Amino acid sequence: MSLPAHRSGLRAVLLGLIPLLMVGASLVSAPAQAQRVSPDFFGMHDANIAGGSVPGVAVGSVRLWDTGTAWSQIEKKRGRFDFTALDTAVNTARNAGLRPLVVLGQTPRFYASKPKAAGWYGKGASSMPKTISAWTKYVTKVAKRYKTSVDYQIWNEPNVVGFWSGSVSQMAKLTATGSAAINKAAGRRATVVAPSFPLRLASQKTWFKKYWAAKVGRKSIAAMVDVVAVNPYPLADQAPEASASLLSFAKRVLPKQARRKPMWNTEINYGLLGGDTAKSIPDATQAAYVARTLLLNAGASVDRVYWYSWRINGIANTHLVEDDGTTLTRAGRAWQVARGWIVDTDVSCAVTSKGALKGLYTCTARVGTNDVRRIYWKPSGGAVRVATSSTTTSSTDLDGTTTAHDGQVTLTVHDAPVMVSSRS
Repeated sequence: MSLPAHRSGLRAVLLGLIPLLMVGASLVSAPAQAQRVSPDFFGMHDANIAGGSVPGVAVGSVRLWDTGTAWSQIEKKRGRFDFTALDTAVNTARNAGLRPLVVLGQTPRFYASKPKAAGWYGKGASSMPKTISAWTKYVTKVAKRYKTSVDYQIWNEPNVVGFWSGSVSQMAKLTATGSAAINKAAGRRATVVAPSFPLRLASQKTWFKKYWAAKVGRKSIAAMVDVVAVNPYPLADQAPEASASLLSFAKRVLPKQARRKPMWNTEINYGLLGGDTAKSIPDATQAAYVARTLLLNAGASVDRVYWYSWRINGIANTHLVEDDGTTLTRAGRAWQVARGWIVDTDVSCAVTSKGALKGLYTCTARVGTNDVRRIYWKPSGGAVRVATSSTTTSSTDLDGTTTAHDGQVTLTVHDAPVMVSSRS
């Protein structure tokens, strides 16, 4: 992510082998565009939500994907719709105070224009429907059923062949007809989310740009949807900061009208190899990845982040819950801690790009006028020692341990974020 360097108010001196960084209150300020982080920002996937379960960490929204609620799993026979699983998932989420995001698609095989097309949801599921009326009828039924009590996403990852074997123009057409059907059936206040796009491969980035440049008639994609969606998985050996760079890329290449839309991160985890088992990483690193993900997305003004997922299998390396499905891992506890740092605060972030401070990240979370939380981490290149503001009142590590202070304190900062509270 391209972030401004802040050097004012700093002086670096050598202290043994670790630089001592004097961090004044003016290091990072919260600009006018700092994002207010709402409870809905903290999103999750839970494959078992259609069975009545909810994630065991504090979240405000849930994405209904890999939950047995795809189009092909609802309309199993032509014209016959079984909403049992989707009803349960939506009601479970709403009863828990979570905002559901319904993902539309995949195509039932009997509607597929390519019934033999390979797809991760079965043959033909990745295909463009033979007739657009089948898609419109399905979307209309869903939107009439749930109205504005849920949000609606057009498709999942159309720039991945296992989810979509059609063209950019065909996905643009599905977006146009789907959006129109949702607005007609659920009302103009319904939230229509664009398809989600992974961006770690050059071909995926090209698809993303072509989609957002497409038009149906004379109408742009941005005029059809309310939210831009990306799944910014980095390469398997990369960290949250690489994912943040993908968010920056997405914002940079979007057409001007689309850049004005909210952006949601609809899937994120780390170590993905495209289906193979991910290489495991230490528990402490997993915890740091979770916290840095939440912080970087908040600082990038991403409105929601949906972690994939509550009970992830071996395809990713960062796990929130143990195999028993209830005991939080160190990463799961880090989710709770990091959420507590930034929920209902105004967040802005920066990374120093030059000099002795190069690579030091600082996020500032403001609560009112006299409560400032500065969160520091340095993901690579060795630790630094940071001397805090003279008004420091406490510091909290990622395990949730809080230490009281009365004025300036020197902290060792490495890859695990630490939060420092001060009066200004």
